[in-house]
Amino acid sequence: MLKKLKIIKINKFLKLFVILSFIANTLLFTQEQEIKLKIQSNPDILDSWWLEKNNFGITHTSFDFQSHWELETLKTTYVINILAQEENIYFNESFIKHNFSDKIFLRVGRYYRDFSNYLNDELSSGHMLISNNAKPMPKIGLVTSQKIKKLEKIDFDFGIAHGFFDKNDIYNKAPLLHEKFLYMNIRKNNYQVSIGFVHEAMWGGSTIIDGDQPDTFKDFLKVLISADGPDEGGPHANALGNHLGMTELFFQKNNNNQILKLYYQHFFEDTSGLRFRNEIDGLWGVELQNYIPETTILFEYLDTTHQDMNPPYVDDSYYNHGTYSMGWSYKDYTLGNPFINHLEVEPTEVFHMGISGKIFSDYQYKIKASRRININDLVKYKLIFGKIMDNKTKKEIPAFNIFIANNESGENGVGIEIYWEL
Repeated sequence: MLKKLKIIKINKFLKLFVILSFIANTLLFTQEQEIKLKIQSNPDILDSWWLEKNNFGITHTSFDFQSHWELETLKTTYVINILAQEENIYFNESFIKHNFSDKIFLRVGRYYRDFSNYLNDELSSGHMLISNNAKPMPKIGLVTSQKIKKLEKIDFDFGIAHGFFDKNDIYNKAPLLHEKFLYMNIRKNNYQVSIGFVHEAMWGGSTIIDGDQPDTFKDFLKVLISADGPDEGGPHANALGNHLGMTELFFQKNNNNQILKLYYQHFFEDTSGLRFRNEIDGLWGVELQNYIPETTILFEYLDTTHQDMNPPYVDDSYYNHGTYSMGWSYKDYTLGNPFINHLEVEPTEVFHMGISGKIFSDYQYKIKASRRININDLVKYKLIFGKIMDNKTKKEIPAFNIFIANNESGENGVGIEIYWEL
């Protein structure tokens, strides 16, 4: 039996979301809904790498209870994900998404990202900017896709969002998030090539050491274009706020049911990264679907060893920052790839593999394994085996999973996940 749950403080933003979602559910009860429940019994070694990382910022207890509710109407999707533990209740990814047309939508709530949609988050080591490692941030974002009439095979994706970090022992007032992205997609026959640019910025708020940070509308315009901050005019003046981002290349080839994906997320933290002075740093990946029947294989190579190398930009620290000393994190969890330290400069080089597939028609498996190759490190792995639920929809929902995961000391732990669909 779980202890009596204590509901944590929920900001006004989420309270409004819950109220609106309840009203929508009441008014639109005739629409198709999806309700899923999950109970997870965790091993004694709760410090297992792949039990802690890319798990939505959850600090696991002996038992976790999760619920997922989704309602999709003609133009609007409502999603609520709730995690209940022994003493707390958390909102995971929960939002309202409204489609103004098939080319533009607005999303409000707690959610991860609207870019790099090709990335297999279940198998990947983690996106360079916004992975599933931390809890989702509260954001409001607008996304659109547009074509140029004379260029029928080319389309553009653009999005902009405003979000909120958290107050903590360092931030007296929560910093703000600015996010935008632009992609050019070329589609021809069975091929797709995408070139993208993503810009993230922390700004505003108040820190214990440096006090209140600029947060006027004029300051926002500076953040929008990465203009200089208060020290503008110097030889290498810093942009206002903490800026980071990536340039992205993606290629996909479809051959019947076989899919090949190639991608590269090149990380930048300042001008040197934009000029590729940090060489090949970033995330390289290849994913193969159905080259072995009903099997997905993913390989990734992560490199951050070329930061802090090229004068005059010798102080690169990808996820770290002087003013915002909690770095690129939310609620103490790294927002991007978990192998990159958000508190210290710790260059890393990682090989990662993910495999998922089916055995017969009713059973599935998943393997994640990673090793840092620039240090003497153990392979970090998680093995999952389970039965697929006998449901009437096309979605393959597990009935139960058994998983094995190890920690930094090489100890193994066993856990179980049980699912229900209502």
